Amino acid sequence: MFLSKVCVTRGFSSLATKKPINRIYWLASGDIFRNLAFEVCFYDNRARYAVEEGSQYRPADMLFWRSDPCVVIGRNQNVWLESSPREIEGRGWQLARRMSGGGAVFHDHGNLNISFLEAKKHFDRQKCMEFLRDSLMKRWPKLNIFVGSRYDLWLLPDDLSLADLDPSKIPEGAKKISGSASRFSSKIGLHHCTLLFNTSLTSLASVLQPAVPEIMSRASKSIQSEVTNIAVPEEELKSTLFNAGLEWLKMGARDGQVELVTVNPGEEGNWVDAGTFERNLTNFQSWDWVYGDTPKFTIPMEADDGTVLCLHCEKGRIAKLEQTGGPIIDTSLLQRFSSAITGKQPTSPWVDKLNEALVGKKLQFMEIHEALMEVETELSAKSDGLKDPYEHVSQIIDRLRGMATCF
Repeated sequence: MFLSKVCVTRGFSSLATKKPINRIYWLASGDIFRNLAFEVCFYDNRARYAVEEGSQYRPADMLFWRSDPCVVIGRNQNVWLESSPREIEGRGWQLARRMSGGGAVFHDHGNLNISFLEAKKHFDRQKCMEFLRDSLMKRWPKLNIFVGSRYDLWLLPDDLSLADLDPSKIPEGAKKISGSASRFSSKIGLHHCTLLFNTSLTSLASVLQPAVPEIMSRASKSIQSEVTNIAVPEEELKSTLFNAGLEWLKMGARDGQVELVTVNPGEEGNWVDAGTFERNLTNFQSWDWVYGDTPKFTIPMEADDGTVLCLHCEKGRIAKLEQTGGPIIDTSLLQRFSSAITGKQPTSPWVDKLNEALVGKKLQFMEIHEALMEVETELSAKSDGLKDPYEHVSQIIDRLRGMATCF
């Protein structure tokens, strides 16, 4: 049975007028967007983690939650290079982008999220992960856990001794059980991690695959690692970490005051500003955040006739279609002279026509498909029922449509 405390309903305004105590928040919602929105309310609350001059009080909080099946990518990642959005959507799962960096991760009810928040001047990510390691190994001595240099946790073979290991290297045979990410403002530190205890490893592997492997981007890329579960009962795990967390928070708490509260869906406004929470929630759910915040990238492709193209994408939309090589058809003599002088690849007027149709379109199959159909309609009218004189353009369109099926 895990430690619990009756959650007393309180208004945020009344909480804000009192000296805050250090808390553990258990978020009962399985909605990844609600949980991320709640978390960022704390990160943005500078007053909550203000440290008084000369005070021994260290305001700090911990958040715990489990999410319904979903994929969460890092702040600076390419959504189509880290996952397959259509596969995720087809399973009825959510795809989210968090505000911190780091790599992509699969969440389900067998993966526990743990967030640490504290004033930046006192924040120590290494100690956060050592706290988790020590709490787990104290309760389950059979677990042999190593803290990696990236503030991650690894389960080691039984015959390896922690005392003999190089802390800068991942030991051979180690399997990852926790990855982490962080974000810092001038005043606040946030460090959050996941802990695999009974997750579906099959689902994890199947959805963390690139939808478009050909993408060329400077976006942060996930580092693939072999993973495993620690295979401990959920209620015992929560009980262990809740109790240990309260003791940990008590060290910096005012008069030793700590509290464990449960936050049910719809009750977030009792603990954070309701308006701020709703704005955060709307942002995390938005297409412009999840997809549109992807760093700019390009997709090289080649049509069957040898035409080489490059699709430039920015903010989740098509910015430009560029012909970079291959046969040049329907280009004027003037264009060819210009190309000879500048050294730049001449462009078919039909590539310009495709740009008119595609630029600004979201990287979604139906938007791209409908834009291409408009160009095909114009092609059909110009061919006047004769043998297709624009076969090369049709091949480019087919290649673009094939690429669009990945979005």
